[in-house]
Amino acid sequence: MAVFKGNKGVFVAFKQYLDGFTHLLFPSNCVVCQTELSQNEKICCSICFSELTLTHFENSDETTELDQLFWGRVPITATHSMLYYEKTNNSKPILTALKYKNRPDVGVFFGRMLGNQLKNNPKFSSIDALIPVPIHRKKRYIRGYNQSEQIVKGIVQTWNVHKDFKILERNKHTGSQTKLNRFNRWDNAEGLFTPDTSINKYKHIALVDDVITTGSTLEAITKRIFDVAPEIKVSIISLALAK
Repeated sequence: MAVFKGNKGVFVAFKQYLDGFTHLLFPSNCVVCQTELSQNEKICCSICFSELTLTHFENSDETTELDQLFWGRVPITATHSMLYYEKTNNSKPILTALKYKNRPDVGVFFGRMLGNQLKNNPKFSSIDALIPVPIHRKKRYIRGYNQSEQIVKGIVQTWNVHKDFKILERNKHTGSQTKLNRFNRWDNAEGLFTPDTSINKYKHIALVDDVITTGSTLEAITKRIFDVAPEIKVSIISLALAK
């Protein structure tokens, strides 16, 4: 036993040395301010991390603006976003890195934070599966990954909940919705998504997205899910909510 502990200690020491040497050769930069990260910092520096605009929805007993976004549109059981997204705050470079700069690790990192916020939240305790908002296979090929899947991968590292990447499909490729208003986003999203009928095996699912702006995409997906599984409960989780 003493030998095992000794070998483990040598392994830990060697790993720390290797991590430090790797950091020296290939230093990482903060995704927000681009300054070099220390060996103990991940994704963004401690200063930028402390300046993140958090929603604190996980601590609210009242309805939030994200809850209200779907009122009168589609019945949603529970909602949560961790960050507020604005063009002038730290969330913009974080989302930009995740979606356009080949940084899937950003999604996993913040997904772990989301998992820690939600794993003991009673509003989400009955969720059977996390389902990322799908992207078309052409966009996946260009980007190399689905950013919402990366968020889910991070969530399940800290919250023991099932993930399902195959039950919902995007069957048409469209351009960016960034400059579209709410009506046009809805028109652009209607008919784009197809849930498999096996979604009926779940009683409560959560759709996971990177950033919610008008909610039109999630509204369209939820309505298609209800067409297939009218008794299912749908909740919504996102990394960020646009203000």
